[in-house]
Amino acid sequence: MRRLFLTILLWFWLTLFGVGLLFLAFITHSGLGKSGTIGRLLLHDSTLFCLAGGIFCYFISSYVTRPLQRLGDAAANIAEGRLETRVDPALKKRRDEIAGLARNFDRMAERIEGLVTAQRRLLGDVSHELRSPLARLMVALSLVRQGPADEAAENLDRIGLEAQRLDTLIGQLLTLTRIDSDVDRGSPARFDLTNLVQEVASDAGFEARVRNRRVAIVRADEVIFAGFEDLLRSALENVVRNAVRHTAECTEVEISVVRDDSGVLLRVRDHGPGVPRNMLSQIFQPFRRVANDNSNGAGLGLAIAERAVNVHRGTIHAAHAPEGGLVVEISLPMS
Repeated sequence: MRRLFLTILLWFWLTLFGVGLLFLAFITHSGLGKSGTIGRLLLHDSTLFCLAGGIFCYFISSYVTRPLQRLGDAAANIAEGRLETRVDPALKKRRDEIAGLARNFDRMAERIEGLVTAQRRLLGDVSHELRSPLARLMVALSLVRQGPADEAAENLDRIGLEAQRLDTLIGQLLTLTRIDSDVDRGSPARFDLTNLVQEVASDAGFEARVRNRRVAIVRADEVIFAGFEDLLRSALENVVRNAVRHTAECTEVEISVVRDDSGVLLRVRDHGPGVPRNMLSQIFQPFRRVANDNSNGAGLGLAIAERAVNVHRGTIHAAHAPEGGLVVEISLPMS
């Protein structure tokens, strides 16, 4: 506060001194300064102005520095790891720029806390997910070394399966990290989104036939979109393959592409058992799986889809279909 007070007071005195010099020059030039009365009045008024200005500068510097000190204390607490720190609510009630700064500071603190918490949770989930296949790998390797020779082939197959699961998990983690860190993304480009959806549906339909399921496009408006084609392809593939995995036998996954004035809506609907209502928003978090999910996935596909959609400033959400099954809708702005 002392430095700010001295700075304000210095500028006040410099301004007052400049105005006094101009006033004195005017008096001298006009011939009014021959009388000593004007000079004494000028000196008297200058003294009063300096005294009043010093008091005024003190209150101004105090008014400005106190909230800044509180913001500095809050920033120091966050730097020390207390991420739950927020600024004094009284600061946000002010009617000046400091109130806006306090609100922005709180938003920044909430964002940092959310990112750090998510990172810690992800690290714990990754450790948990890696531990299970690694444990099975060690058991299978031990059985190959010590078990009967006629069971070696079966145990080697188990080692290969667990190694493939680890490779898939690590690949999905790398994809998730690459999207979050904006690495090698390049620049947005225009591409045929409808054609992309048709390609994804064709590939998923080929895989679905093995499971006695189908993939059908029920509506496909023509859409030329500007964005990152590989990211949206990854998002669609994860959503569609997840639907193929969970839809009932002899049913089809329905895909639609709807264009309107505000953007484009991609809709993927399956005819499976759905998910509990309290998990509709959680399925887009890493490693979040439904309790009765028997698939071999790591629970990262929908998380990758959400990150890819967020890059395009879009939204993704899941809901239950009226006739049963799950509907995943991806809304993308055209701008």
